[in-house]
Amino acid sequence: MASNLHVLIVGAGFAGLTAAIECRRRGMRVTLLESYPTSRNYGDILDFSPNGGMHMERWDGGSVARELMKVCLNDTDQFEYFKYDGTKVLDEPFLLKKEHYYQLLAGHRGEMHEILCNYATRIGVEMSFGEKVIEYIDTDRELGVLTGSRQKYLADVVVASDGPKSLGRSQILGLPETKVNSGYAIYRAHCHITDEHRNHPLIGPLCRKSSNFTGMWVGKDLHMIVYTWKEGKDLAWVFTHKDDDDISESWSFPGNVDDAIAYLDEANFAEICKEVVRLTPQDKIIDYKLVWREPITTWLGKNKRSLTIGDAAHCHLPTSAQGGCQAVEDGVVLAVCLEKAAGDVPLALQVFERIRFNRSHVIHQSSITARDDMHTIDWESDFIKEHPEVLNIPRMAWVLDFDAKADTEAHFDELAADVKSGRKGTIQELSLPATGEFGLSERHYFKEAGSEGMDVTSEVTATMVL
Repeated sequence: MASNLHVLIVGAGFAGLTAAIECRRRGMRVTLLESYPTSRNYGDILDFSPNGGMHMERWDGGSVARELMKVCLNDTDQFEYFKYDGTKVLDEPFLLKKEHYYQLLAGHRGEMHEILCNYATRIGVEMSFGEKVIEYIDTDRELGVLTGSRQKYLADVVVASDGPKSLGRSQILGLPETKVNSGYAIYRAHCHITDEHRNHPLIGPLCRKSSNFTGMWVGKDLHMIVYTWKEGKDLAWVFTHKDDDDISESWSFPGNVDDAIAYLDEANFAEICKEVVRLTPQDKIIDYKLVWREPITTWLGKNKRSLTIGDAAHCHLPTSAQGGCQAVEDGVVLAVCLEKAAGDVPLALQVFERIRFNRSHVIHQSSITARDDMHTIDWESDFIKEHPEVLNIPRMAWVLDFDAKADTEAHFDELAADVKSGRKGTIQELSLPATGEFGLSERHYFKEAGSEGMDVTSEVTATMVL
């Protein structure tokens, strides 16, 4: 029975945390190991769209989502889009549907993480922080991990959710280290708003008590997002820019105010963007090199009792706007599969992979499409003047309204039958279709409009990609 399973999870990011919570909610014993001592003060802004947030809303009768909303953007009407020079070109509703209120969660990564960790502890997840895994064990006799303190943990299932620098990728999947500089990096920061911010002629209007400010400036090879929330107490910003620096040793470095402003100067960005950076304490700025990994063909270990999930399996660039949500979907689907397989771990993991592969692959690849389309807009073209909606961060219904739990429950039996019968095919052929595609470019919108005069703002319909 699934309730007798011991699930060992390495990495307490949002993939690992979700998997831990969802498995524990189904009665399984869960041990979660995390190398960092705490993440309370780590990070800046993090967004969960409804396809991720809907699962958190289900936890503890909705109390977890309500607690998250206290530290998230909870008074936001519009997402505002600007040309790089500060010209406003578009307002978009922050909530596409009123029922998304407790499902669209954006706030400080560390604060949100702490709330989920506390909930996981309350429901009985065995959590150990500051415990670094140095070896994954998968033999005929033992399945588990060895930590730096020489402690061995054994379990029935091992889940490597240990992030983009995953040890699980090499030891479980046997893959060489293949991190590749994407050619881009991000400067990012979170800080508390001061009187200097509030009294600044450009920044002050963003620091209002109500409503929260959310906005993005877009230029050639660079875009910047700024959020303020907590009634004008918190501010976070992030901008993506071209960067070819070597990443052989580290992906994250202390950021420099002058260097960050130099990128904005070169791209002719509005003064308000530069002033946001200037008023950020130096020690709050991070220079993070974005790493790209090609999608892998399997997430499962050789004995199909261990696997990778989250960034360890699919390292999304931020421009997919789905990295956190796809991690959450992984955790939910894994727990449902383990429950429905009733103790048959290899069956559960194979079905899990076939449910997740194509959807994750398409959304993974979308990050490049979205970035390139956004960064190469011809601001002088008649098209962008007539259709500024092409600036929108990808918000397709097939992505945002997707319920991973319901989808798994609907398809588990048919995929389980395929596994048991030994059905042949590639992982793409054996997996559920992705059911949609991304596209922001002028070519995409003209294709959707077609010769029949379809409104270019029409919702993109399901088009099989894989």
